[in-house]
Amino acid sequence: MGMVYEGAFDANEWFVLVNLMAAGILIWKLPKKLSGLETAVHFTIGIFTGMFFDHTISIKPWDFYDVNDTSDYQFIDLLSYIMYGPYSYIFIYLYVKLNVKGHKNILYVTIWTIFAVLIEWFSVKLGIFHYEKGYQISWSFPIYGFFQTLQIMFYKISLKMENVGKLGF
Repeated sequence: MGMVYEGAFDANEWFVLVNLMAAGILIWKLPKKLSGLETAVHFTIGIFTGMFFDHTISIKPWDFYDVNDTSDYQFIDLLSYIMYGPYSYIFIYLYVKLNVKGHKNILYVTIWTIFAVLIEWFSVKLGIFHYEKGYQISWSFPIYGFFQTLQIMFYKISLKMENVGKLGF
């Protein structure tokens, strides 16, 4: 058995559950800007990137942090990865709604990266993340910025491919 940080159902589990419920309600209530397929893809991108990094830098040989109550994988860990999905969807939803272009892309990604780091900081305070081996929250800033930039690039490439498909090429 791995490291145990706490055994009670408390703030970290409630944060994950409330986040999922609130985000689900928000997404359901928002006017539809993306197709069902686009929604599913961008939702999945968030889950994938969260899981990718948590299962890359939080395991050996790096083992920079643990997620939730223990260093072992638990069901609430899966829910915390799913929690990335709504953020990813809302990120691209607002990108489309605000019609971000040109140099405003840098500002948009920077604002969202700061927001993501603040959510992570709050998550650390609640016991969702337990840093080890000197990991610092500032290391997360370029990771969020990089993946948000990739998501925008993916969105733009998928639009171009969709338009090419409509032209019959």
